[in-house]
Amino acid sequence: MSNLDVLTYGFAFTSDQGGLGWSTISLLTTGNRRILIDTGPASRRALLADALRSRNLGFEDVDTVILTHMHWDHCQNTDLFPNARILVHPKELDYNRNPSKRDVMAASYLADMMGKLKVEPVSDGDSVAEGVSIIDTPGHTKGHIGVVVEVGDDRVLVAGDALPDSGTVRRGMPYNVFWDVKEATESVEKMLDASSVFYPGHDRPFRLDGEDIGYLHGPSEVEFVNANDGGGVTAVTYKVYPERPVNINTIQKP
Repeated sequence: MSNLDVLTYGFAFTSDQGGLGWSTISLLTTGNRRILIDTGPASRRALLADALRSRNLGFEDVDTVILTHMHWDHCQNTDLFPNARILVHPKELDYNRNPSKRDVMAASYLADMMGKLKVEPVSDGDSVAEGVSIIDTPGHTKGHIGVVVEVGDDRVLVAGDALPDSGTVRRGMPYNVFWDVKEATESVEKMLDASSVFYPGHDRPFRLDGEDIGYLHGPSEVEFVNANDGGGVTAVTYKVYPERPVNINTIQKP
């Protein structure tokens, strides 16, 4: 039986000083396999190491890493796992080598890092382990994928940024589209047909019951602490917006 555990929860914060790219990192244990889905940004390296250590694991204990896509906030820490198989869609890897200038989240230098690792291509329908398979979900990026996992009686979909938050269900598309709007909306429809339990890229896991969305677990609050001894910023103002606007930063396909 497979067990799906969240090592770091994803959030979608933005500020007048820029966005905070904190993505969900999930650990899938099935049999003697330990599979990591996404590796997160460099700012969370210590948090990732601590999360593994609390489960009596180290970087060397992860045998497989699945990357939903190659935006920096989802794959910057992949170099921490040199012994693992790195599974990524071939379209995503090719695109990352020469991304559009309009895709500000893609970092072409990551392709060089991948060249030093054990990268293997995966795509729609490929089996990673018993009860674990790949689903193609392009649109947010060219080669975005999700991971479908049989957990008990549930068919769980680890969605990355093809379905970054629960609001995607209502919008019918992710709030950022860097590749193709039509493919992004089709991918959301495909995911909603495939599952009712989702682990989004930047939100807490939730279950969809008709039009009702029920969060499963994870923190509902995040504490911000000023780490500047000199004073600097002394306060944080927190605002909640009822609806995050869609940023259709579409890259037209040739």
